[in-house]
Amino acid sequence: MKTFRLVSLKLLLMKQGTVEEKVVPLQEGLIINREEKDGSWLIEAVIPHEERDFFEKIKNEKNKLVMEVLITDRKNEPAMMAGEVKKTVTLSEKISVMIVAKMTSGKEDISNLILQELIHAGYNGESLLEEFTNRKEDKAEWSRKLAENIYASFDS
Repeated sequence: MKTFRLVSLKLLLMKQGTVEEKVVPLQEGLIINREEKDGSWLIEAVIPHEERDFFEKIKNEKNKLVMEVLITDRKNEPAMMAGEVKKTVTLSEKISVMIVAKMTSGKEDISNLILQELIHAGYNGESLLEEFTNRKEDKAEWSRKLAENIYASFDS
């Protein structure tokens, strides 16, 4: 097993057909590559008590989550993961949330998604390269689109 520091955790939640971001107020966190055949990771996020009801509801309803996690350093690219809340533990002044997740995509997948849309829109040559460079800058928008695709795959 390999353990890394969890720097940030952002949930990409599907609400009425639209992906909404929820930044989790992370106080401490770890992410562990369990190095199992199924490729699962364990995320432990220590967060304020105020978040308990939110995570308990997700756990009790067994809702799947799409998340952007930032590992080790704020300069790193976020990784997209999908998982489920397995446990919440009340600590003296905080709560610990345990999430079992799998990597769903990386920056190559976002690049592929952008290129597919540009080609479909008729871009080619220099205009394709220029528009790709421009669109790549809006990482939040592409993360939401990728999250939509991941949520759609849950239903299939």
